Parts: sequence; C-alpha cells; structure tokens
Amino acid sequence: MQQLGTNVFVETGYDWANVAAVVTKSGAVLIDCPVRPSDSAHWQQVVKGLHPKGGRYLITTDYHGDHVAGSSFIEGIGDTVNFLAPQVAFDEIQKSDNAFSKEIFVETLRDQGHTEEADKIQNAPIPSPTFCWEETMLLHLEPYTFNIRRLAGHSPATSSVYLPEEGILFSSDIVSHHGGGMRDAHIGDWIRALDWIEALPIETIVPGHGDICGKDVVRKQRQRMVDILGAVGDLVNKGLSKDEVIVDEALTKRFFRVDTSRGEYWLNQRRETFREGISRVYDEIKGVA
Repeated sequence: MQQLGTNVFVETGYDWANVAAVVTKSGAVLIDCPVRPSDSAHWQQVVKGLHPKGGRYLITTDYHGDHVAGSSFIEGIGDTVNFLAPQVAFDEIQKSDNAFSKEIFVETLRDQGHTEEADKIQNAPIPSPTFCWEETMLLHLEPYTFNIRRLAGHSPATSSVYLPEEGILFSSDIVSHHGGGMRDAHIGDWIRALDWIEALPIETIVPGHGDICGKDVVRKQRQRMVDILGAVGDLVNKGLSKDEVIVDEALTKRFFRVDTSRGEYWLNQRRETFREGISRVYDEIKGVA
C-alpha cells in the first residue's frame, strides 16, 4: 500500500483494478474495490486500521466487473457503507444479465485454479448503488471534496474522482499504461477525457490499473487513441469492410496488448473485446457511433 498526501492510501497490488481509501472525519471513502473475495477481506482489514469506522462510502468508477463485482463482498454495503456509482452502472446492474462482465474474471480464476473464489464471485449478487450521478457529483466529507465526473471514453460509465485538496486524480481506466480495454469504448470521448485530465492542476494520477503515474502517461495514452483512429481510418479509406478491419493482422499486432500469464480464457476474451472495440471505432469513423 502506498500513502499519497495526508490521508490517501492506494493499493495497486491486487488482481485487476487499483483500489484506494481516502480517510475523512466520517470514515474512509473507498474508490473501487478488489474483485477477489480474499483480496477484499484483506483490504477491508487494512481500511479498518486507517479509521475506527472503516469504510463508510464506496465509489465505483465503472460497470465493468473489475470495478463493480467486488462490491458484493464489502461488509455493510448499502447499509453502513453508502454505495455510489454512475447512473449508467446502476442501469447495467439492474439488467441482471451479466452486463458488468463477471464471467471473464470467474473463468480466469478457474483457469488459475481458484475455483472456490470463482464460485463465490459467480454466485454473489451485485448490490444496487444507492447514490448515482448522471454527469457530476460533489461529495463533501471533511477535510476533502470528492469531485466526481463521468468522462466516458473507456465505457459510457467511466468516471474519475478528483481530490483538489491533494492534487490527486483517480482516473479509472481513462488513463492506462497499456492502452486500456476497448470493448465499450468511444475513442473521441476518450481523447476528450484525456484532454480534460491534462488540463487539471495535478501531478499525481491513480490509473485504473498499474503504477501511480503523471501526465506523461496521459499524453502517451492520448497518442495511442489518435493512432488507433488514424490506423482504422486508413483501412476504411482503402475500402475494407468492418469484418476485414477487425481481423486485420497489422492492426492487431500494433495495438493488441494482453497479459498472457492469466490463462487461455483471458487471452481469448481479451482478443474478442479488442475486436469489439475496433468494430466500435469503425462505426465511429463511419459516423454511426
């Protein structure tokens, strides 16, 4: 765990998304939560050591499973722990059709031999958020202001949390060292979100995954988005169909990134979500997304 500023604590070592705890006079505000039940139990014990009341708020920044599936294992969620999420995430959870993508994490854990934890995640219902934002929300908990903003880009729900008192931004998957998943992406929105982040008076960014970083990663990420738009646009201008573009070998080799250590299911799913993302970029260029 790393301490940023006076009362901001970040853990980047759990499987999948980064998590944070911001300690206020009212208790800790959790930003995202671990996917695995064992990681969740460990994190909640850590948080109890930061404030006698433990976690009192959970802010989830997206509807993807790496951000929301672990909410099932937060003690007191919806009761002593207020659950905050984008309205888009609330809507996805209410569909009850696995739109928040538990399956990829369940099957990956099974591939890795963590059958018991996989079963727990699969069988645990996702709680409904209590407080939601369409675009922005301000949460005032002394001594901090949580400036929450839906940025979209990575998904329609993706939101950031800005702490002006500390000059820290929790960017969710808008900022990524390795590009970020594209299944639900809109590249134009993503670029605009990165522009907004670059204009903030901050030096410290907690991305959705990986090491804490600065604006150099924002600029690198923005260039990647521009390059993807350009590369897909070139193929469109050559007359390739959508089906041809999404399987283009040069495009895949240039932009597809995956952690191969997570097993065959993970690899196949990430390849499929990359193709879904390229399909969306094609539609975006054609003006239908």
